[in-house]
Amino acid sequence: MKRILLICFFFASVVCQAQTYEALNYSLNATPVNGVNIRTNLPYTNASQMVTLNIEGYNYGAAETISLSAVYYIYNGAFIQHSISSAGGYTPEVWLSNNSGFVNVFINDKSPFQRFKVTAFAKGITEQAAWFQGWTAADEVMQGTNAVNLVYKNKFKGTLTNLGNTLLLGNVGVGTSSPTEKLSVKGKIRAQEVKVEMANWADFVFAKDYMLPTLQETEKHIKEKGHLPGIPSAEEVEKNGIELGDMNKKLLQKIEELTLYVIELNREIEQLKNK
Repeated sequence: MKRILLICFFFASVVCQAQTYEALNYSLNATPVNGVNIRTNLPYTNASQMVTLNIEGYNYGAAETISLSAVYYIYNGAFIQHSISSAGGYTPEVWLSNNSGFVNVFINDKSPFQRFKVTAFAKGITEQAAWFQGWTAADEVMQGTNAVNLVYKNKFKGTLTNLGNTLLLGNVGVGTSSPTEKLSVKGKIRAQEVKVEMANWADFVFAKDYMLPTLQETEKHIKEKGHLPGIPSAEEVEKNGIELGDMNKKLLQKIEELTLYVIELNREIEQLKNK
C-alpha cells in the first residue's frame, strides 16, 4: 500500500508540473549584431493555445535584471489579446511573428553578454509537450510574417520602495486622483502615454493684460544669467531635476511668447512693404 501511494504521488506531481515547461536556456558571450531571435515549436494555429512566456535572466550590458512575461492568443490568422510586462529593469522591444507556421519571438536588443531562460505555462486547450521542446535562439533578424510589437502593460498599487542610491520623485498614484505614495526610479521608464493633470495653463500669455517682456529685456537676461527668463538653469536641473507638468507649461509659455514676437515682426514687415 505504501508503494502504491508513492507511485500515485509521483504521477500526480508529474501531471501537476507538466503544464510549466522550461523551453530554452540562452547565453552569448559577445554582442549580438541583429538581436535575439527565438524560434519556438508553438504552432501558429487558431485557438490552439493560451501560453504565458516568461523570460528571466541577466542583462549584463546594462546591469539589469530580466523578468519579462508575455501573453497572446491566435485567432482569425492573427495575434490578438497580446501584451508584455516587466518586473525587472529590462524593457526591450519584443515582437511576435508567424515563422513558417510557428510562433517566433524576436527581442530587438543588442545588449552584450546576455543570458536568460525561457519558461512557458500552458493549460486547458490543445497544448502538447512536444511544442515546448527544441526551441532555438540566434543572433539574426526577425523572421516571419503577421508581426506584432508587444505593448508593455504594468499596473502598480501601494508603496514602491527602492533601496538604491536614487532620487525620490513627487507624489505618484495609479488609479487615484489623490496620490500619496512616493515613486523611486533609477533607470528607464517606458510608456505609451503619460497624462499630467494641472491648472493655470500657459494661455495667460494671450491675455490682453499680459506684460510681454521686450526682446531687449530677454537679451539682457540671457547675457547675465545664461538661460531664458523663467526657465531653470542647467545647474538647477542637475541638482533638483524637473517637474514634467510645470516644465511643459514653462516651455509652452515661451512658445506663445515667441509667437507674439513673430506676429509683431510680421506686422512691422507688412508696414514697411506698404511704405
